[in-house]
Amino acid sequence: MSADYLVVGCGLSGAVMARFMAEERHKKVMIVDKRDHIGGNCYDYIDENGIRINKYGVHLFHTNSERVWQYVNRFSSWTRWEHKVLGVIDGQYIPLPPNITTINMLCGQHLTNQQEVDDWLSRNQLKHEHIDNGYQMATSRVGETLYEKIFKHYTFKQWGRYPEELDASVLARIPVRNNFDDRYFSDKYQALPTDGYTKFFENILDHENITVRLSCDYFDINPSAISNSTIIYSGPIDDFFTNVGYPKLEYRSVNFEIQRLKNTKFFQPCAHVNHPGPETPFTRTIEYKHLLNQDSPHTTIISETTCSDGDPYYPVPNKRNMELYEQYKALAEKERNIHFVGRLASYKYFNMDQSILNALEYCDSNFSI
Repeated sequence: MSADYLVVGCGLSGAVMARFMAEERHKKVMIVDKRDHIGGNCYDYIDENGIRINKYGVHLFHTNSERVWQYVNRFSSWTRWEHKVLGVIDGQYIPLPPNITTINMLCGQHLTNQQEVDDWLSRNQLKHEHIDNGYQMATSRVGETLYEKIFKHYTFKQWGRYPEELDASVLARIPVRNNFDDRYFSDKYQALPTDGYTKFFENILDHENITVRLSCDYFDINPSAISNSTIIYSGPIDDFFTNVGYPKLEYRSVNFEIQRLKNTKFFQPCAHVNHPGPETPFTRTIEYKHLLNQDSPHTTIISETTCSDGDPYYPVPNKRNMELYEQYKALAEKERNIHFVGRLASYKYFNMDQSILNALEYCDSNFSI
């Protein structure tokens, strides 16, 4: 396993770091992953219905970063995709995130313009002396009615905790639109890789200085085999320090239930339907056939239900975990020739563009000539 750098994890952070060291620093890089494929949670494939799906949940690229947009275009062509989400609420399909139509449908209003929405929000938003948790954050932004109908139970299904048990940052990302814009994102660049994410990763890792080893668990590698390599670790930080004896950090995972419907044009009106209420265990259903208008006589539906066991997807940002992470971080800072980079190593949720930019900026700061 002779290499100048050993990168642990073939997701976005690991792939970007591997490419940088191979291309910009002309180093020999070995990148390993315990899964049998590259791409991390972005991995996609063509299923038996002839539809491209993400194995680990739908991934939607969006960014305002010119640097990130230029970077991803080096490795794939991208097709514009303005994602839209509907929520099943009160027996209706409601646009999400909340916009004028959402407020009118759920709150019996007849708002028509930005000023009317701003006035309505001002009257309904709860005023808190301090914003210390997710409940206070959400109600300060959307008021009690929208909070109850859209965010309260969805948050519990997503996190296993109600908003008042979570850090305010979890619900600070809620966009509220004072217009009729029904796009899920408002970024300048919104697109999907024309040939899929797996091909995008193949192109990033296609370099003479990069060797990929799959079905290879870093913790099973003989330390003497990598004693001369600098390690770039993008896995869960608490896994790295298991022998220290600290408690485990908490993560949320996802169970995916796949339904393949034969001779069915479409199952639902758009690719992404959220189920915010307590009447269903799943948080959302994804019909991948809608994405990039794929052509098949059949369709594939995937229902997502979050859980506490399984592959780590989402760090749980409450006081206990954030304080515990700081202890792990202190251990990481004492390590020599080991760099901790990415979502799981930083115990922080990153969008895809944030993962890419974080990796690039980490290289700028730590591997500059």
